[in-house]
Amino acid sequence: MTTAPNGDDLSFGKNHGLTTVLNWHEHNRRVLKGDIIGITDDNTSITKNCVVKVNQTSCEDFSDSTDQLKQRTRHINYWKSELERAIRDIDAEISVLEAQRQQVKNAMDTLTIPEYIKDECIDLRRNRMQSDLVYDEPQDELYTESALIENVKKLHREILRDIENQMKMNVAAKSALERDWSNKYLAFKYESENADLETKSINVKDSAGATRLSEGQSNVQSWEQFTINALEQFKGAIDRSKELRSKVEAILINSARDLRSQDIKVNKALSERIARTEQVKTELENQLRLTMSKIVETENILEMLHEEIMKISQRIQVAQTRLNTKNCRPNVENCREGSLIGLIEEVRDLNDSMSLLQKRSLKTEKLRAELIHERSILENEIIVKKKTLHIDNERCLFLRSHFQSAEKMCGF
Repeated sequence: MTTAPNGDDLSFGKNHGLTTVLNWHEHNRRVLKGDIIGITDDNTSITKNCVVKVNQTSCEDFSDSTDQLKQRTRHINYWKSELERAIRDIDAEISVLEAQRQQVKNAMDTLTIPEYIKDECIDLRRNRMQSDLVYDEPQDELYTESALIENVKKLHREILRDIENQMKMNVAAKSALERDWSNKYLAFKYESENADLETKSINVKDSAGATRLSEGQSNVQSWEQFTINALEQFKGAIDRSKELRSKVEAILINSARDLRSQDIKVNKALSERIARTEQVKTELENQLRLTMSKIVETENILEMLHEEIMKISQRIQVAQTRLNTKNCRPNVENCREGSLIGLIEEVRDLNDSMSLLQKRSLKTEKLRAELIHERSILENEIIVKKKTLHIDNERCLFLRSHFQSAEKMCGF
């Protein structure tokens, strides 16, 4: 029997193939050492640390993402609120401008009344008779009013066209704002849902390819600039709209003022012309009365002349009869004595007187004819003046009393 190293005895023969005690102890040490347990403990420790780190990182990432989403939500909501305010402002401006457009149309409709009054006055004054058919101050003022009305009509058409063009610009600006607001509304809705999304939310699911960036995506600067551009378009449109409204208001007020001022001028010219015509008519009537009295006076004088001519004629007959009787004296009795010469002188004087009376009678007859003609002229002129007064006073001034007020001509 031999002794193995380290005191282990090895049996020969039957104990062939057995390991040594030393190996057994070594084996036991290896088994009891439990490297797997240590490795497991190390793995467990590392894994726990990794889980803690991953959980911390994921929580931080989730919190950062949530904060960024909330920040993005607030950013979107800010511009959405700006757009809402702009939409309210442009909508109010569109309503105000539409009311002013209707005001201009009302002013255009109202202008037809002064235009009709002006045309009617001009047509009526064409019916004046003979000497009164003149181009006077009222006629000049009416033509001035006609030109003024045409200018106002042209202005009304131009400002109505400008308002309609501005309305299109305002509506386009509003549409751009509403489209952007609609997009912001959806973006705000989606970002709000994202900010409120949690791991236990029912709509959480895998989305393959979600991390891919889409083509054509905007960046923050271009996204914000798009809304800024829409707001600048809105500001430009609303500034131009307000400027146009001020211009339109000034045009309506100035046009109404000019029309009313011209109406006053026309009425003043008509009133002065009526007063002058009344004065002339009164003078004509006085002249007619004087002429009538002169006609009566002339006829009385004619009658007196006829009577005197009759008397002279009778006296001539008496004188001639006396002369004829004297010529019947016989012989020497037919003497040229004083009475004969007196009778001859008497006949000559009577004939001279007759000639004078006949001349006066003819002149008086002519004068009476002239007076009658003058009476006819005066009567005709009085008729003309009455016609003119009827046209200017009872027709034109009556029509012009219906001239529209400045407020109505402004379209209110």
